[in-house]
Amino acid sequence: MPPPTIALLAPTTAASPAERLTVPAFGDVTVDRPAHADWQRYLHEFEPSAELAAVWIGADAEPLPAVRALRSHPRFNRTRVYVVGPETAGPFPGWAEALDVEDIVRPAAVAPEGLTTSVELALRAHRALMTDDLYTDYYLDMTFNKIFDWFETTRWDWTEIDLDRVEHGMLDERTVDFLTEAAVIEFGTLPGAHNFLREWEGEVSFSSWALQWGAEESRHSLVQARYLDRIGVKLRSKHALYKREPYPQGDVRSATLMMNVISESRASALYKALAAHISEPVIRKIWRLLARDEARHCRAFSVFMRELCDSDPAHRTAALRMAYIWLADRGNGVKHPAGMFYPHSTSTAGIRRIETIQHDSVDAADAKVMSIVRLLADDDSLETPHDIKAKLRALARRPGAR
Repeated sequence: MPPPTIALLAPTTAASPAERLTVPAFGDVTVDRPAHADWQRYLHEFEPSAELAAVWIGADAEPLPAVRALRSHPRFNRTRVYVVGPETAGPFPGWAEALDVEDIVRPAAVAPEGLTTSVELALRAHRALMTDDLYTDYYLDMTFNKIFDWFETTRWDWTEIDLDRVEHGMLDERTVDFLTEAAVIEFGTLPGAHNFLREWEGEVSFSSWALQWGAEESRHSLVQARYLDRIGVKLRSKHALYKREPYPQGDVRSATLMMNVISESRASALYKALAAHISEPVIRKIWRLLARDEARHCRAFSVFMRELCDSDPAHRTAALRMAYIWLADRGNGVKHPAGMFYPHSTSTAGIRRIETIQHDSVDAADAKVMSIVRLLADDDSLETPHDIKAKLRALARRPGAR
């Protein structure tokens, strides 16, 4: 990629030739000095492969029309803008806020002795925006805000669970075994949260929701461990420590989200199956609440996945490919990060034992996933993993497919 470009716009009649500036942590930066009269043409002819990271506009160079001209090009939405003028202490003009001007700075900011520092700060601001694939100009336009209220109003409260009312006589060894395994499996939340924040580094919307997801999921192991403690079973810390290492990071965000759509859907089905086969009322209620949580999480992951897929066909292909991988092969039981990436823990065997309760529960979960896949592919004919594979082949034959 070519080095980032910055522009210094002043009310001159002729443009100065481009020059290079070396900036700490960024290396060489191209410095353009277009003439104010040529500003519109400069923007239209700006190299398509280059990135205009920041612009400084002299106060005597009609900054309002100049900034409007810049913002009229969507490709410059993330360009950082500074107005250079002697008056920096007064109120920030309303038009400057509306057009996303970073600051009004003194002439010393673009003088030879101050330019390197100014450019470094501007490039840091620009880089922060460029790492977010789904950047929105306004915070409340982010998908996180759109699903926040739904999550807040559907979260269960600890007061709904009364461990003093556990009917010990209604528990058997098999139920306690399933409960212990479910609590251990839920410790996989920790590396999952690590990986989300690693893979979405620099992004805001999904990362904000991932913090909420992690907080909700961490309650799943805690509430089950507290129940176990109430019936005299101590859960060892080693089970949590076994899963503190983040598992391998995904290559494509939409594929990671599809993997979690499937795992959350299956987790919801398995909790429902557990609840349907137990008569003790407290743990039945807990498992029903956790099943509802996992279903909510599945829906939220699908919302973020759809957002990515709508922005880039390559994301849709990656998500469909992940769906095929997970749905096509269940020969060794349900695949799940808790079991796949931690063979030194008991999660894999635990998931398989829980599966024995109700064989068709996972089939029901995967049927729900297929409905999500049909919406994603905009193809109502998809019914089986084989259909997904055929769809992927058809997409690969399209011109320009990636």
